[in-house]
Amino acid sequence: MDKLTAFFKNVWFRRGVAALCWGYTAFLIWVAWLCFGFHFELENPTPLFVLYLFINIAAFGLLIFTRKQVITQVNAYVLPIVAFLILIFGFGKWYITTPPLVVVIAFFFINRSNETLKTVLGTMYLLMYVIGTVGFIAMRMFMGNITFTLDENGSPSISELDLSLRDPEYEVLSDSGDYRVVRYISKTGDRQMVSYYVEDAREDVKIPLGVCKKVAGCRHLHTAVFSDKNYNHIRWATQKVDGKTVEVLYVEGILRKNPYLRKIIESDSSSGSSVISSSSSSSADSSLADESSSVDERS
Repeated sequence: MDKLTAFFKNVWFRRGVAALCWGYTAFLIWVAWLCFGFHFELENPTPLFVLYLFINIAAFGLLIFTRKQVITQVNAYVLPIVAFLILIFGFGKWYITTPPLVVVIAFFFINRSNETLKTVLGTMYLLMYVIGTVGFIAMRMFMGNITFTLDENGSPSISELDLSLRDPEYEVLSDSGDYRVVRYISKTGDRQMVSYYVEDAREDVKIPLGVCKKVAGCRHLHTAVFSDKNYNHIRWATQKVDGKTVEVLYVEGILRKNPYLRKIIESDSSSGSSVISSSSSSSADSSLADESSSVDERS
């Protein structure tokens, strides 16, 4: 028993555990990234929340165990910044933001670092949380939801995409499964509007009992009046160009290139033998030739 006690009190063992606690910091950075750029689709939220809660409680215990180590004291000053990012990016998802916030704030006061430094940084962090949260709420009130998307040129742009308006019953995958079309249903005045976006399904993140679908960097395709829930404004098709099969989209009867395929498709006389997997006409082929390098956003 004395040997076991001496082992746990060994300074190098505690330093090793303190270094391991930085894995918790990396985990929270990963959670912040998921909150920022992904849409959560969970099969069973309760077991996943229990697992998430267990990770935070276990990390809290290890942080307390190594609270006298310099490595952990430095970690105590980094964690509040990461927790703040989770709070902002995951605002409204309290089952995600609450556990790390409680752990980080509690440990900030428990760690054995210099009290003067703790007071100064604590004041700065308090201002960061208060001003940042109030500013973020005000920004959402006046500007709406902010989501980073890509325009037709592949340049980052800011969109008022509200993930809560995502239609869970609509998702159309391309033949390869690499891309998907999703839609959002919103109400404008007396009319309901439907907006379609293309997402890169290859960058989805699989988590226990669910999947995080990449939203950041999605590309707007089309916005129209929502009339019939079963009516598809957009559908996938394939076309062979120079012997290569290319995924394209029908947008309200107009054939367009997949906006994630950066390479310009050039149609020439040989493209007359091109085959489209779904029904098409010669006018659709000519429309593809006319817009070889860009996708127009219609609203």
